[in-house]
Amino acid sequence: MMHQEIQQCIDRCTKTAQMIRGITNNMVDHRARLALAEADRHIEMCIHDCLDAKEMAKS
Repeated sequence: MMHQEIQQCIDRCTKTAQMIRGITNNMVDHRARLALAEADRHIEMCIHDCLDAKEMAKS
């Protein structure tokens, strides 16, 4: 069960990161672009943490 929950979290985070990237590409305001890029980096870190947890759950 834990493996499936972690994968669902990864999938949601990936979808959210893609949405943020799409919004960022349409932004004109430099500060807004930087803030969204930072949010994207944070979500990517979360995805990597989830991938690590998924590997640990296999053990």
